Amino acid sequence: MFVLVSTSPTYLSPYHLKLIQKVSAYSWDQMEQAKGISFNKSNLFKSLSFKINSKGISLFMGPNGAGKTVCLKLIADLLKPDSGKIYYNKNVRIGYVSQKTVLLRRSVYDNLLYALKISNIHNNKIKKMINNTLVISNLYKYKSSSARTLSIGQQQLLAIMRALIIKPNLLLLDEPCSNLDPQSTIVIESILKKVSSIGVKVILVTHDVLQAKRKANEILFIHNGKIVEQTSKKKFFSSPKTIIANNYLKGMLLK
Repeated sequence: MFVLVSTSPTYLSPYHLKLIQKVSAYSWDQMEQAKGISFNKSNLFKSLSFKINSKGISLFMGPNGAGKTVCLKLIADLLKPDSGKIYYNKNVRIGYVSQKTVLLRRSVYDNLLYALKISNIHNNKIKKMINNTLVISNLYKYKSSSARTLSIGQQQLLAIMRALIIKPNLLLLDEPCSNLDPQSTIVIESILKKVSSIGVKVILVTHDVLQAKRKANEILFIHNGKIVEQTSKKKFFSSPKTIIANNYLKGMLLK
């Protein structure tokens, strides 16, 4: 059940969040490679194969409708391929942040607490974990406030911190800075850089070329359901191998 189609944040009751608990925070194994993936319900992927290493920040880029979000959801096990298989490394936990912010109709504190509960994290240090997370994110003074009273940037920050509080080894984010003001973007990008530096693999979808130039280590360029290029940021932006990628960077490829 994906009620994640509006441009504004979506607020769900605890019952509804249980139904889509994978969206907010859950545990899976880290992806190592996708081989022969077919997702024909939307005629999007007919044969998709790629491998992503375990370090740095990887970005899915491409025009609208290319399959970036679907690819991310396949990795997160939110969608099932019609054929093919996604292979994972062992003993790795995934945090997922959707493009549309999904928050409980409760306090900021309770949003973080619920992420821990549905991930079966129960210990006597939970309160300290949550308070530390709130301090790090500068949300501590809002801990008792309803999540819906936060600004758009703060809500997105809360969604990211909720994914991080379960201590994932793989963090998946779909357009985490879309529609955010520059200051909120700086804050979120600094968090992504920090978690990447301590060993968390970050994979995100973005349309923002400047953001990709600032933060990416690797670019996976998707067009018409295929990985057209997978290369380093430097090579992709300085000398793309394909005409399709070159046209995209020139603003000539919209779909």
